[in-house]
Amino acid sequence: MPVSAIRTKVRQEFERHRYVAQLKTVDVLLFNSHQEYQETLNFWKQLTHVLKYFRTEEDPESRLPKSFIEGFLQARN
Repeated sequence: MPVSAIRTKVRQEFERHRYVAQLKTVDVLLFNSHQEYQETLNFWKQLTHVLKYFRTEEDPESRLPKSFIEGFLQARN
């Protein structure tokens, strides 16, 4: 996987939470991002765990259903 694709995905994750203004929420997001980073560096995450971030680009059908009922009717949850 090219480094540019990984950088783009990391930027997308940061941009997703761009307008969060509550300090407690920002603290939780920072803690979670640091935790994800450490788990990846320590190889506690397997390849499949890392590639799940890129799954929606590869397979458009892999997106989660909009509601519980849609997922239930599709036999996905």
